[in-house]
Amino acid sequence: MRILLAGQPNCGKTTLYNRLTGRQEHTGNRAGVTVTCARGRLRGTGEEVVDLPGLYSFTGGGADEQAARQAILNEAPDLILNVVDSTALVRGLTLTLQLLSLRRPMAVLLNMADEARKKGIRIDARRLSARLGVPVYPISARTGEGLDDPSRFLREGRISATTVPKTQEGLFRLAREIGAEVTKGPGSSQRQGADRLLLHPLWGLPLFGLILGLVFLVTFQWAGPWLSRGMEALVDMLREAMSGTSMDLPPITEGLLGSTGYVLSFLPIITILSLLLTVLEDVGYLPRAAFLLDGWLKKLGLDGRCAVPLLLGFGCTVPAVMATRSLPETDLRRDTVRLLPFVPCSARLPFLLIMGGLLFPSRPARGALLFYGLSLLLGVVYGTVTRPKASRSVFYLELPPLRLPRWQSVLRETEKHVDHFLRRAGLILLPTAFLLWVVSHINTGLHPLQMGEDSLLSAGAKVLSPLLRPLGLDDWRAGVILLSGIGARETMASTAALFMGEGLCLSGEQALILGVVALLLPPCLGTLVTVRGELGRREMGKLILRQLLLAWSIGVILHGLLQLMARLLP
Repeated sequence: MRILLAGQPNCGKTTLYNRLTGRQEHTGNRAGVTVTCARGRLRGTGEEVVDLPGLYSFTGGGADEQAARQAILNEAPDLILNVVDSTALVRGLTLTLQLLSLRRPMAVLLNMADEARKKGIRIDARRLSARLGVPVYPISARTGEGLDDPSRFLREGRISATTVPKTQEGLFRLAREIGAEVTKGPGSSQRQGADRLLLHPLWGLPLFGLILGLVFLVTFQWAGPWLSRGMEALVDMLREAMSGTSMDLPPITEGLLGSTGYVLSFLPIITILSLLLTVLEDVGYLPRAAFLLDGWLKKLGLDGRCAVPLLLGFGCTVPAVMATRSLPETDLRRDTVRLLPFVPCSARLPFLLIMGGLLFPSRPARGALLFYGLSLLLGVVYGTVTRPKASRSVFYLELPPLRLPRWQSVLRETEKHVDHFLRRAGLILLPTAFLLWVVSHINTGLHPLQMGEDSLLSAGAKVLSPLLRPLGLDDWRAGVILLSGIGARETMASTAALFMGEGLCLSGEQALILGVVALLLPPCLGTLVTVRGELGRREMGKLILRQLLLAWSIGVILHGLLQLMARLLP
């Protein structure tokens, strides 16, 4: 038996799906969180449950809504569970009526019943069931209210005989009529007191800058560095404990712990950044930031709908690319993905802190923030210069209600980010660090030697020397650092730590150029694969070529400017 969970965006489908199946799919307080169909088994019965992306109606929308419509029309569901936000019943009923016209067994779940009660909204579920011709159940997926026996949905779901209008105007008219008949209490929700400040035309943007600034201050200046020093101390204690034992081997103590262990010391900073971004998403602030940034993004040929994917890019570019599925136009998706490489993801953070430490030895966080600012500034300049001339469709955005963060959900999503980082550390960083140490300590004849110009690694890396000299990077190890980030950006930090432990010295100018070029290079392999799946091989190839040329060109220009400044300001 196949059960489809269908409903409008941000109605709580995925929270319900997780409760019914025991899975842990990503949830968030905004529209467009679910962009693919998730499949699981109903606990207790084993029936297949499919969580569809949210869709407002059977017409229009982005790729995520198209996927939902195709699943409803083509998968021949045995039961449709229509999830409706109880606090916005009339809006949800427009989709409910369209689902009834499919003549499939169906039940309506009035989710967020607890929030509706807090707002004074009372829905007569029996009268609504009589009007729709299908069973209606008030539930709360967040608290589990009304979900003691979910198998009853399977038993009691039925086909409706209700006559459904064919036009959109008729659907809206009937939805309003039914809503007025079965609902008592406040009508359309008024703007909350907090929104009067958060969305204020004068104070909204400065407040957004303050909130984002606090996120970076907590991450880079306050809690992050303090916890990272504790992690470094643990790594140093481990190395001391291994000294003099059978595990005291250079490939392990120098190659693995000396490089990868250094990267792992930045795990607290990445954890804090992921935690704070998840909190902003869960309370419903990200869509409000999108509303505020609409005017600025229009200068780049985008609009406010693109703000959420761009803000998610600070965490990881892969989900940011997938979040563009909620955008209604292919060109808008492509233009958003085009600017995502300029948003520094958390995987780049360890390397930026290393380069920042070379610029500001006592304040590496200040250097990391400098790189963040330069990358975003270059993205603005590039987006303005290459702004598409085609006009966009009308911008509309659903603002979810402001809620206190659900800490269980926030911690679960943060745990996923940390787990992702650790998995990459285990699967990519450790083998890469070990391999780099080995090939840098043997020559072309496979004989051991100290790291230097005669190593097997240097022989291969010197092929890039003609490209690196115009950037002012005359050490072959700089090329290895850049190449090591192809699989995962975290590897650049472990490679830099390995070489710096072996005597690599970079001037402040070289550190600045190396950091900027690393920021502008094509994203990691995982992101490129995602771009290929979302937009095709051609767009992936254009992205790679564009970022390579841009990174090299900006590096050459920056080197020339720094040389000129050194001559003018001796």
